[in-house]
Amino acid sequence: MHLDFEKNLGSTDKAIRVIIGVVLIGLYMTGTFRGGWGIAAVAFALAQFVEAYFSY
Repeated sequence: MHLDFEKNLGSTDKAIRVIIGVVLIGLYMTGTFRGGWGIAAVAFALAQFVEAYFSY
């Protein structure tokens, strides 16, 4: 089975992903998310930045 995924990431989607990443990092930095939730928030934020950067 061959799956062929096309890049489907416009400028609006990239901006939304970056905003989500910035908000999550901000919540972690202010101490709103701590412990495991903080690590999960940072990991998700980094994933959003990577997806926005590489248009994945």
